[in-house]
Amino acid sequence: MEPLTHEQADRLLAAACEFQGMAMEAREKCRDEYRHKETNEENILRILIDGQIGLLAEKIKKKVESTTTATSYQMGLSASFIRTHFLVSDFILNGDLIEAITLIRKQLESLARLHELDSKPLLKLEGKVPNIQNILKKPAGKMYGDLSEVAHFSTPRVAELLHVVEQDEMVGPSLVSIYSDRNKAAFDMNCFVAIYFIAWMVDKLPSWHSDYDSSEDKHFLSLVIMNAFDCGVLRKPED
Repeated sequence: MEPLTHEQADRLLAAACEFQGMAMEAREKCRDEYRHKETNEENILRILIDGQIGLLAEKIKKKVESTTTATSYQMGLSASFIRTHFLVSDFILNGDLIEAITLIRKQLESLARLHELDSKPLLKLEGKVPNIQNILKKPAGKMYGDLSEVAHFSTPRVAELLHVVEQDEMVGPSLVSIYSDRNKAAFDMNCFVAIYFIAWMVDKLPSWHSDYDSSEDKHFLSLVIMNAFDCGVLRKPED
């Protein structure tokens, strides 16, 4: 096999740079439009959730007084959840919805495993997929099905998340981000899962750190929940 010529290498590099530049420009436009259409209530909720998760991240960096394998597992899951949360937020702002939704599915599974570790021996959980029905019941089951459909690209309609564009005689999915109302749906799902994670963390931290004072975090969580109801992220159960 002949090696690449300088001309071929230049063409490949130019094509990669051109596409990435085009994608970055599209993402920036998507972020601007997202912020323009974001309501004041949604902006407040986003800041509250991101801020509280950021504060909780500082708390889990502290040394745990007494660790077990299960505790170490939960701390690793929590660290991963926090890192992924901010990736998902960026994906949503950028209009990368399939990527965002795929990671929200991972977040829901991580949350389920955190709860399972509170009630079941680690040996019974290792190697098994987390059972999301153990934490959110029916709402989680419906959400998990929708998230899995996107993550596995199991139906043609998933391509609609890429936004269909028409250009001259060509019709097909956009290769770069374009803002759509579906960004709001992804935002709602991300907030929904994040709220349950925050609640779990605030309840769990006293067992990791005896000097932990939960009063401020509980206050922040109550504000998050109140604003989530205002935005429609959380809804009261129907009679």
